[in-house]
Amino acid sequence: MTSELRYPLAAAVLGAGLCCPMVASAVDVEISPVLGYRFGGQFTDDTTNQDIDVKEAASYGLAVDVEYAPDRMVEVFYSRQSTEIEDISPTLDLDVEYFQVGGVAEYSQEVYTPYLVGTIGATRFSPSGNLDSETRFSLTLGGGVKWFLNEHWAIKAEGRAFVTVFDSDTEVFCVSSGGATCLFRTSGSLVWQLEANAGVTFRF
Repeated sequence: MTSELRYPLAAAVLGAGLCCPMVASAVDVEISPVLGYRFGGQFTDDTTNQDIDVKEAASYGLAVDVEYAPDRMVEVFYSRQSTEIEDISPTLDLDVEYFQVGGVAEYSQEVYTPYLVGTIGATRFSPSGNLDSETRFSLTLGGGVKWFLNEHWAIKAEGRAFVTVFDSDTEVFCVSSGGATCLFRTSGSLVWQLEANAGVTFRF
């Protein structure tokens, strides 16, 4: 694992441990594969002042939730989107991945269960070609609802916002093996994405 990915993930795990010290007493585990559609993702090139957009596209992911108290869960979340960077010629293929750890607060009803979720971790932007990937600190906030069909199976629908933090005066997507050639420079920006997803949940 590279150092740029190691530190955000370590912070995520530490944060989850601090907010959820009773995880060892877990009583239920949920596994939820999801399919979604993700919007947004915009960089601003400081040199040209041009906005560079990430094209909206489908996504897929997996959430693993471990209950540590009634209606409270620790979540490990992964999501991936294969998309393109627009506003450049030619367009550039881009994979956007989120590695997250956080917590879920449920509000159980008789048939359905609304919930809120918040996580921290890392985002990895992986462009095509010989450009270097970028890994940055990120967080997510969202909410959804689960409709339980029986004791073990549920249908899940969720909306989630993703925020990735870029340092000030940062060159992005560089060719490290061929000199200091970078796609663009950005400074102190937040990259926002929104996602709607749905899937099934298996509880055991």
